[in-house]
Amino acid sequence: ISPELEVRGGIGLYSGGNPNVWLANNYQQNGISQTQVSLRNINLFDIPLSGEGRPGYNPPAELVDAVANATNDSAVNVLDPDFEIPSEWKYALGATYTFPDNYILMTDFMYTVRKNEARIQNIAVEQVGTMADGRPIYDEREAGRSEDLMLTNLEDDTKAFSFSTAISKKFDFGLSGSLAYAFTESEDGNPMTSSVAYSNYANFATDNFNNPSAATSNYEIPHRFTLRLTYQKEFFDGLNTTFSLFGSANKGRPYSYVFQTTADQPAIGGLDIADDRQLLYVPDGANDPNVVFGSNFDQEAFFNWLGESGLGKYAGGTAERNSLYSSWWHKLDLHISQELPGLMDGHKASLFFTVDNLTNLINDDWGVLYQAGFPQYTEVVSAYRNASGQYVFDQFLDPGIQSRVSGPSLWSARIGFEYKF
Repeated sequence: ISPELEVRGGIGLYSGGNPNVWLANNYQQNGISQTQVSLRNINLFDIPLSGEGRPGYNPPAELVDAVANATNDSAVNVLDPDFEIPSEWKYALGATYTFPDNYILMTDFMYTVRKNEARIQNIAVEQVGTMADGRPIYDEREAGRSEDLMLTNLEDDTKAFSFSTAISKKFDFGLSGSLAYAFTESEDGNPMTSSVAYSNYANFATDNFNNPSAATSNYEIPHRFTLRLTYQKEFFDGLNTTFSLFGSANKGRPYSYVFQTTADQPAIGGLDIADDRQLLYVPDGANDPNVVFGSNFDQEAFFNWLGESGLGKYAGGTAERNSLYSSWWHKLDLHISQELPGLMDGHKASLFFTVDNLTNLINDDWGVLYQAGFPQYTEVVSAYRNASGQYVFDQFLDPGIQSRVSGPSLWSARIGFEYKF
């Protein structure tokens, strides 16, 4: 076989693909047809209930009355009149090279510039000051009204770069395989993780919830290796038996360190309808002028943890969003199939057996996924702000960063039969 080189590439502007439900929010949460009420820290067996008074079936009477007497002036979702449909410029270049001995090498590059990325802004608040390090402080524009959410665009462009390469080979004796690697760097301003405006607004870490800047994307997987091995042989005349192994190893998803809001104290960054997501300020030492340490704050434990966390490079500033990564995850899957004769000409049948996460079947400690839970941030310090805009570190929380994700960490086996005609 003679060597062969194939080169490909392209440039294009793409749009679409964003969930239309983001636009539907404006019709659903219109301030008239819905109202939001809540009760917290209650015992359903100790309060009056509506209807037949069955805890867990009938809602509290107080909530029913609140809805019945609600005004037509509740929180709203709106669309920015200058909203632009998000789009992406994509620049791609790739090549495939076939070696004389039938090895095939593929390599691809892609660079993406995202324009007008969607985000949610709370137009019920305005900036009223700054923290000691320059972080904005917000408050209600109108007393008692803290949530009016607008679908708008990120001011800055965000970028992504990906590189992938794979080498494959098919041997004469029935074995084929490939080994691949992918590298990704990706930014976003608001990961827009949900279908409703409030969740999109609330479920990401930031130091400026009303005007976030571009940072490492929640969806970035920076390194991924994959391996595929397939062996096929006719143990029965005219009927193939196929054994396949698929392996993957990838670096974990990114996460952030954040503050926990101290109860009954002024929130860092001011009013935020979604507390406990302000990015951690990293002191440059015990005498950092931007920080006041509370009398019960364990400075020794905190600074020991800080030294082990890798956050020293942010000393005197804010730890960037998604600057940390969860652990690597490794797994193998097995698939075995056996062709069977059909009942008539042109009919095909097969019996198959699949084990997802064979690694965990072999050893309970293998194939286990550990990562920071949704929405990918971990609280480190309970804190609040004082009248001077300083951070008051109230309590060190000694964070547990990662937890076991049960679904992907378990093995499963399936046997099945397929018939085609």
